[in-house]
Amino acid sequence: MKKWIPLLLVCIAFAVCPAFARDLNIVFVPKARDQDFWTFMRQGVERAVQEDGHVNLTWRGAAYNDDIDSQIDIVRIYSKPDIDAIIIAATDHARLAEPVRQAAALGIKIVAVDSALDGNAHVNFITTNNYAAGRMAAERLSTLMKGQGTVAVLRTNVGSGSTNERANGFVDYLKKKAPDMVIVADEYGGGTRGKSARSAAGLLEKYPNVDAIFAVNESSSDGVLRTLRHMGLAGKKKFIGFDTSDFLLEGLAKQEINALVVQNPRQMGYLSMKAAVAAVRGAAIREPTILTDAVMVTLENYQKPEIQALLVP
Repeated sequence: MKKWIPLLLVCIAFAVCPAFARDLNIVFVPKARDQDFWTFMRQGVERAVQEDGHVNLTWRGAAYNDDIDSQIDIVRIYSKPDIDAIIIAATDHARLAEPVRQAAALGIKIVAVDSALDGNAHVNFITTNNYAAGRMAAERLSTLMKGQGTVAVLRTNVGSGSTNERANGFVDYLKKKAPDMVIVADEYGGGTRGKSARSAAGLLEKYPNVDAIFAVNESSSDGVLRTLRHMGLAGKKKFIGFDTSDFLLEGLAKQEINALVVQNPRQMGYLSMKAAVAAVRGAAIREPTILTDAVMVTLENYQKPEIQALLVP
């Protein structure tokens, strides 16, 4: 029995032995509860939790993607001594910075996922290469339109780091690689399906002859598709969306959406939980920022097994 005492002491000190690791209290704060994207991400998070076996997960998000105040309140509620780590997809990179800094000052490990945070309070950032994904969308649209025509961009919230990176990548690509494609509108449409639909309607009323639209996430893509259908324009405008849902896949199958840029939120969720656990247990941070890839989903490839794995929750 005595020969196990040194090993037991090491395990307790560093919390690296599964048999003796203490349970960790980790809070995941998604942007919202109203999008399939977070269902995918939770599946990845829960897989990591099950593999570890010593994590108590609290999943707590605002109802809607643009409820920044609720997200701030959630971070503050869980900034307390018994919380080991907070994983957050910040709705606003600037406004969440101070609540996150205060949580980190209490010794809570912070991992940012999906969207950037200002400051350096977080130990890891796991995200899609959003700028590259935006460029991918622009390249696809440029090919479809043979490098000519007018385009509108519908963003979400001003402070959303991930979606702004996508829009910026899209805009930069067209300016450099397809100068004959003119961006006539680049607007923020809000963080919910309803707000995005109303914004898309206003945009199409202002620019009725626009040839194409790029929407930067699930809610904005959803809103655009609903508006195009309502106005009798579905399939008549080129449309590149972002993320996936049953509704958007139906639009793709009907050729009302020309392509969807799809991320891997399961992988992001899995890696973010792994990073949080490692940080709490004192592991060295080898990669502060981890980028995951996005894929272009089209009518031609969406039924392939490897693509379907990204589309079905």
